[in-house]
Amino acid sequence: MFLDTGITIDGVDVTPYIAHQGVKWTRSDVDGPNAGRTITGLMIRDRVATKIRLDITCRPLTGDELHTLLNVILPVFVQVTYEDPMLGLVTKTMYANNNSVTYFKKKTEDGNIEYWIEGSFPLVER
Repeated sequence: MFLDTGITIDGVDVTPYIAHQGVKWTRSDVDGPNAGRTITGLMIRDRVATKIRLDITCRPLTGDELHTLLNVILPVFVQVTYEDPMLGLVTKTMYANNNSVTYFKKKTEDGNIEYWIEGSFPLVER
């Protein structure tokens, strides 16, 4: 899905930072106040919007790579361009929140190698 176009955030290609199979696409409905079940259990839908969420998982990143990525997703809203499975190539206004990453240091014969691993963040349509 993302092989040809990758993912850019505010013009920065973040594809190299993404792990293999590191993008999960989710479509969510936003229901209005009239949605819910009646007393007989019949579901009433009041869909007012459909929103997309991309859950991104990163490969192990160096400190410099993580610094770049975190600054790209820091603004309140960003422009994300990606290949949507329903719509094709799109640009959407999204936000990233609840970012997490784990520090990892590995001893090697040449010295220590430091990485940030298990990095992940959502991109949620505005």
